[in-house]
Amino acid sequence: MNVKIGMNMLLWGIEITPRHIPIFECLAAVGYDGVEIPVVGQSKTDLNTMASACDALGLARTAVAFVGEDVNPISSDPSVRSAAVDNLKKSVDDAKQIGADILVGGIYQAHKVFTGRGPTEQEWLWSAEYLRNCGEYAQQLGVCLGLEFLNRFEVYLINTSAECKRMVEQVGLDNVGVHYDTHHANIEDPNASEALNNIQGVINHVHLSESHRGTLGTGQVDWDSNFSALKVIDYSGWLVIEAFGTTDPALAVAANIWRNAFSSEEEVYESGIEFIRQRL
Repeated sequence: MNVKIGMNMLLWGIEITPRHIPIFECLAAVGYDGVEIPVVGQSKTDLNTMASACDALGLARTAVAFVGEDVNPISSDPSVRSAAVDNLKKSVDDAKQIGADILVGGIYQAHKVFTGRGPTEQEWLWSAEYLRNCGEYAQQLGVCLGLEFLNRFEVYLINTSAECKRMVEQVGLDNVGVHYDTHHANIEDPNASEALNNIQGVINHVHLSESHRGTLGTGQVDWDSNFSALKVIDYSGWLVIEAFGTTDPALAVAANIWRNAFSSEEEVYESGIEFIRQRL
């Protein structure tokens, strides 16, 4: 496996700015290859400052984006769907600005917006059209999109690796792939071997996230099966630790984090990288 190890900065909150550069320094010191930064409308100056700091530290970047109800690509309102395209293109621009070559997340529908029923074929087609439009835009900038299938308590359009693969194939762009997250797969795709084998060839990003969103190896994710399956498919790309805490109230509400499943942020990233190295 030819992989790079990254740390998702959401552990420290949604809005990451130059004030978090000391954390970048700590991550570089323990051996991370890169950081994953949420792009949430930071100024170009802040993005450039963080990019320069990462360059100096030898840290590559990936980016993660979010979709709210006002920019829901599967809304029945055409003006909202149009705003969704503009929103994702702006996130692509910001990802490029910070020096990331991949933008990931549950970007195919608004987070935690439900209709009380399953997805319709029309909603599926709206999302595919939007992703193709934005994917083509991202392709021009040299940015890939990773579609993260999320569990049923967060979205309803794409919950499994098979559904995500279907969407990727429908979009039909080389730079749009499946983003596999162990937390969501633990709920919706517990057979890691079957899930990962099925998405071989279309997987382009991996989040290593524990069942309780805390320190790797202290929850219920079947790590042996996941790492074995990743080796079998010869996955090449990022392995990014994603953990959430209660530091940022807005993020805690979005992720339903009511208590920390770790003693400190340092524990998460220091033991996390060792946990990964041991299994590699």
